[in-house]
Amino acid sequence: MSVRAPVGPATAWSWPRVLVVTGAVLLVAMVVHVVAMVLLGGAVSGPVSLRKPATFAETGWLLCWSVAAVLPRLRTRAWQRHVVGGAVLAFAVVETTVIGIQAWRGVPSHYNFTTPLDTALMRGGAAGTAAVFVVGMVVLLVVALRSRGVAPSLRLGVVGGVVVVLVGAATGMVMISTNSGVYRGGIGRAFGATGAYFGPDAATVGPDYAGFRPATIGGDLVLPHAVGVHGLVLLAVPAVLLAGTALTGRARLRLVATMCAAVGLGLAILLVHAFRMLPLDALSTVTLAVLGLCVIAYLAAVGVAVAAAARASAWPYGHSTSATALR
Repeated sequence: MSVRAPVGPATAWSWPRVLVVTGAVLLVAMVVHVVAMVLLGGAVSGPVSLRKPATFAETGWLLCWSVAAVLPRLRTRAWQRHVVGGAVLAFAVVETTVIGIQAWRGVPSHYNFTTPLDTALMRGGAAGTAAVFVVGMVVLLVVALRSRGVAPSLRLGVVGGVVVVLVGAATGMVMISTNSGVYRGGIGRAFGATGAYFGPDAATVGPDYAGFRPATIGGDLVLPHAVGVHGLVLLAVPAVLLAGTALTGRARLRLVATMCAAVGLGLAILLVHAFRMLPLDALSTVTLAVLGLCVIAYLAAVGVAVAAAARASAWPYGHSTSATALR
């Protein structure tokens, strides 16, 4: 069987272009909601804050641009590009739209089954597109694993990023199943609930600092979920940047492996802590130190990647991304 080459310009850039434009629209939506929140004096936290659509728009544009950067560098078939691109587009746009509609209506977007409209937006919009998104990410994972001739560092970055995204998505499903971002035991009890808002009360959530909730009565799943859904921008995008540098393949692989280890360990610590139903302010000194080392190691590796990419772009005879991505 012949080895498929990376897709050509006529098809390779169709979905990336769509995703770049969509990401730009979502970036504008994020800015608009932030400005509206400031001008209208709305709450920064809480289930009806305009910060929520701003946050989802932020996740959406970063996700769109990350996939746009990754897709042309993998060996894909047309149907795979359609599934991945369509899933990301649906998830980013529909999720942000649903959250925005509910925020401007002044009602909670999550765990809200008060009316038929609220139920449809929660199940069909938020949960439904999340399920489609998972399918797209699984296809992207298979594509990355099966792409021959792609640099090991690039493959590791994409695979690691998709795995982190899938962990974040699974965490989100647990949140949906329990109608809460605060884990207090049990999974799947909330499916089928209707007729009211079933989200956690203020006492369970505790003080909320723009989404950071250190004193929940139970384990906070929101933080690991947030880290998870940014897996591609955290791991795949730096790997793409490194692919166009003059660093050796071994050096690039070490850097990406460091990033993957740092993000993976940090995410695992947060998830174990949350599923033990402990709040973030109960993290031990040793655990906080390990998390701090993960952050430092990740930022150091990203710093080296960005610096190497900057040198490559400034040097007129440097390596091109398309040439080095296959080494």
